[in-house]
Amino acid sequence: MIKKALKGTLSDLGLDTGSINQRIGLWSIKSALEERGLGDLVGRLREIAPDISGQEETEDAEFNEYWETKRRALHAFQCSLMMKALRPAAGKEITVVDIGDSAGTHMTYLKKLTENRFKVNTLSVNLDAKAVEKIKKRGLEAVRCRAEDISIGERDVDLFTSFEMVEHLHDPAIFFRRLAKNTKGKKMLITVPYLRQSRVGLYYVRNGARRGKPSCAESEHIFELSPADWSLLLLHSGWKVAHGEVYYQYPRNWFCFSAALSVYWKSVDFEGFWGAILEKDTSISDLYRDWEG
Repeated sequence: MIKKALKGTLSDLGLDTGSINQRIGLWSIKSALEERGLGDLVGRLREIAPDISGQEETEDAEFNEYWETKRRALHAFQCSLMMKALRPAAGKEITVVDIGDSAGTHMTYLKKLTENRFKVNTLSVNLDAKAVEKIKKRGLEAVRCRAEDISIGERDVDLFTSFEMVEHLHDPAIFFRRLAKNTKGKKMLITVPYLRQSRVGLYYVRNGARRGKPSCAESEHIFELSPADWSLLLLHSGWKVAHGEVYYQYPRNWFCFSAALSVYWKSVDFEGFWGAILEKDTSISDLYRDWEG
């Protein structure tokens, strides 16, 4: 109510609240990138894939400097984790499977970032036919299927990746369990929205104005869990967190000002994103006797 009242007051004064929010957000993200030392990586990603405006099919906002910087910053965080996850990899040829890939952008990044270390074979998976088409236009291998139904046969996988996807699943436990039991892959990287306290998303249900308007998996979150609860669900499903860290969309070392930015981001988006490098470990999940099949 306070947020709506403030927005109404600013609008009454003739101020564009959307523009003000984006200016604050852009400055905050740039400051966070500088603090984390990710600025150079963002520049490199822009060289590799200059245009990312069409990455998300459901993006309905004007793709301006704010949205580009916001997305690139998250990409840089995700790429830094991919490089960390692959650091111990042996051999000259590796296979990475990106589940929930919307345009082939991350796999394009990875191929260029590691071109002096590995030959990277990639497979992208998405439920949406348009996403699969985008990926294939980049010359990358892609299949259309539900994440829970992925089948890769006997293919050796060095790393599964999934960026902002598992919060869209109705049953993430089954997804993780099937990957653990039905594939040879032993390592996975996920990123999800960061929340201090878990909640159910389902915003199309919460927002009465959207009732009657169709929704889809890409645009809807089901479970938005805290890192502690994701870690618990992962152990239940056959994976343990080997490394986890949070990318905050604001600088963290500005004392009271950082606290204010934390409140700001939680009111307009997410405070940040949690990334976790996972290792297969079914010692706990196998104790549960009533998995499917």
